[in-house]
Amino acid sequence: MNIYDKAHDLAKALNTSDEYQAVLKAKQPLASDALAKKMVNEFFSKQMEIEYAVMSGAPEDKEKKEQLQKMIELIRYNKIALDYIQAQGRFQMVMNDISKIIAESVAEGLDIIGKK
Repeated sequence: MNIYDKAHDLAKALNTSDEYQAVLKAKQPLASDALAKKMVNEFFSKQMEIEYAVMSGAPEDKEKKEQLQKMIELIRYNKIALDYIQAQGRFQMVMNDISKIIAESVAEGLDIIGKK
């Protein structure tokens, strides 16, 4: 068994998955709607900013979380932006699940030797 062949098989499966196809379908109208595209870009940018701050150990920034919540409220009124963000979210869940499955399958070998 060649592990790289399996990785390519997984990539092909992801490309044909319902979740990824939904992202591609939702992306088409987004490309021609400047307002929706701007909303999506700003949403993901703010979301990443908050996630990076959390990962770096910074204290919770309530103001940024409130800004993100306001963005979400506005996005709910824009079907094109909402559809894309929801499709991205479902696909991201699939990717997270796959990463978790892989990590759990090799976790024993990655543990520190002699750890109890």
